[in-house]
Amino acid sequence: MNEPATNVVAFKPRAASAVQAHPKSLLERIYTAGSLALQADDVATKTAAVMLQALGFLVIEEVLADGTLRRLARGEARKAMDRPWRLSKPAYSGEIGVPDGQGGLQRPV
Repeated sequence: MNEPATNVVAFKPRAASAVQAHPKSLLERIYTAGSLALQADDVATKTAAVMLQALGFLVIEEVLADGTLRRLARGEARKAMDRPWRLSKPAYSGEIGVPDGQGGLQRPV
């Protein structure tokens, strides 16, 4: 017996790729927590962070070998992509990295 041909194509699930966050969700995570650490190989998030830094929404600090932080100027960030970073909320309230989150993320007064 002949079965009729169908035009249905089975789509296979894509292989899991590195998590790439949209810049809006990146800002939400940083502003809620105050800061966010990035691994040295997270190029996608770092690229979004460089764009957000150029707009003044983020502060980028490079984590040096001894664990100290060095603030990167707008032109320096692209040259420091091989080091871990800390992304922080700008000092709108007087201090860099003060979170906007409510509840469990705030420190007791």
